[in-house]
Amino acid sequence: MSRRFKTRRIKANKTYRIEELADAAEVVPATVRQWLKNGMERLDGNRPTLIMGFQALAYLEARKAKASRPLALGEFYCFRCKAQRNALGAMADYVATSSTGGRLKALCSVCECQCNRNVSARDMPEIRNVLEVVNRDSW
Repeated sequence: MSRRFKTRRIKANKTYRIEELADAAEVVPATVRQWLKNGMERLDGNRPTLIMGFQALAYLEARKAKASRPLALGEFYCFRCKAQRNALGAMADYVATSSTGGRLKALCSVCECQCNRNVSARDMPEIRNVLEVVNRDSW
């Protein structure tokens, strides 16, 4: 299972050994070795393996961009199907979580499991053109 890695502690102009990069990204060294096998650049082929911070950041940003799945207005990401899906019956419930936004809850049109999507309150008029939305206090 993939997860997002912490990149704020990785400095672009610093040289890291595998263990140091693992500490900065808060992962185990085996994960950094796997990144190297999957194409993260290293300084040279000598030992100890050295990685420039900007190379690690570029690799992790490219990996993050590859995993990104932008959704259309009426779409939800179904974790069971692992794909973008439309809401069953084009219906959704809106639960406000703050004054500026909330969460849309709907059922997947394929497997009928519950899907959630965080939305901004300013996008709600456009979403209401695509989905039939009901305001709920709680689910």
